[in-house]
Amino acid sequence: MIPFFKLRNVLPIALLTLNGYALTLDEAVQTTLHNSTDLQKMQMGVDISAHDVKQKKAMNYGRVDVMASYTHYNLPRTLTPLTPASMVSGGAKIPTTKDMMIVGAAYNVSLFDGMATTRSIEISKLQKSLSKKMQKLTKEQLIYNVKTLYFNILSLKAKEQAQESYLKALQKLHEDILLRVELGSAAQLDALKSEADVSRALSALQEIQTNKEILKDTLASVMMVNEVDDLQQIDIDVISLSDTQSYDEDILHTTRLQIAELDIEKKQKMKDKANAAYYPKINFNAYYGLNSGVNDSTNPNSGDFKSEDIWQAGVDLKWNVFDFGSKSAALQKSKIAMMQSKLDKAKAKRDLQRSLKEALSKVSLAVTKFHNAKTELSLMTETRKIEELRYNSGASDINDLLYTEARYQLSKSAYIDAKYSYQNARNYLDYILEKGQK
Repeated sequence: MIPFFKLRNVLPIALLTLNGYALTLDEAVQTTLHNSTDLQKMQMGVDISAHDVKQKKAMNYGRVDVMASYTHYNLPRTLTPLTPASMVSGGAKIPTTKDMMIVGAAYNVSLFDGMATTRSIEISKLQKSLSKKMQKLTKEQLIYNVKTLYFNILSLKAKEQAQESYLKALQKLHEDILLRVELGSAAQLDALKSEADVSRALSALQEIQTNKEILKDTLASVMMVNEVDDLQQIDIDVISLSDTQSYDEDILHTTRLQIAELDIEKKQKMKDKANAAYYPKINFNAYYGLNSGVNDSTNPNSGDFKSEDIWQAGVDLKWNVFDFGSKSAALQKSKIAMMQSKLDKAKAKRDLQRSLKEALSKVSLAVTKFHNAKTELSLMTETRKIEELRYNSGASDINDLLYTEARYQLSKSAYIDAKYSYQNARNYLDYILEKGQK
């Protein structure tokens, strides 16, 4: 048999239909993570954040602009600025033109901006980290959803098998009763009662099968495949939680709290960036270019093409000393945003602690229910055998037998529910502790 993960590399995952092959839980999880458009979009968000970091870092190196222009004037213009000395020494020979062409390059870079650019880079890095953490959290959510659907389907599958066995037993009993009616050892009313029980059992089986198909369609939708055929059975070991184990330290390292911490750091950097507006801005700029043109008709060298190179370098300072409270308002907004993030972290921690207690309680309760259901099933198994012997010997009537069969089926269904409820409770605990991928 070809492994499922190899088939995925050969066939389009969106066309997954494996008749006669049981899909494993790991394959269901991996297919979901591979196909999830949410994760793909979040990865794009991570990539965007990475490019944003590069963009902000590039701003530290300034920018180089190449420029060119052509201008026609109604009066002649000199190619370069004039000084008194140049006019005295030979002003008539200075190139003049009505059609000036300029080609040059300029370089500008910020020497100091109150660390605003540095803070922007730090904010972009934190946003990248936040995007990665959110992606990880989404993975945990998807894994938990797949596991819940997977085990719920297995639970319904087990119930389906139990219900089929129950239905077959009732059908056999109904046939035996019909034979007894013909022989005169049973009343027609007994046959009607057994027939009604067979009908109810068949209806219950159809309901279980319908619910199972609905969950399988839901799982296929989550996995983003056409359909899911069969699932591989998983043995469930019901294990009680250790009384000595504490999970309080584990939740302190969860992605949820890490996201809250990163958000606080990001808001702190945004506050620092807003504070940068109180500092002066110092820039360096340089320019080199050629001014060219044909001497106009008033020039002694009319018609000659001339070029003059021009360069300059300088530093400028700009300091906003008053803006009617704009800087102050922006700084206060950033401070409030940071306080909101701190409150969000405190709430996230409380919610995690509450969810952890809830998850631990669910596991403990599920363990108790499982053992109770197991004891009840053992009891009803023996009671069923005894009641069959009593009915066959004539010591009880059909009502007692059908009632015992129904109680046995209920106890078997409760046992199946308890076993898979325990597994779902463990999956929820793993989700809270973010151990779904382990």
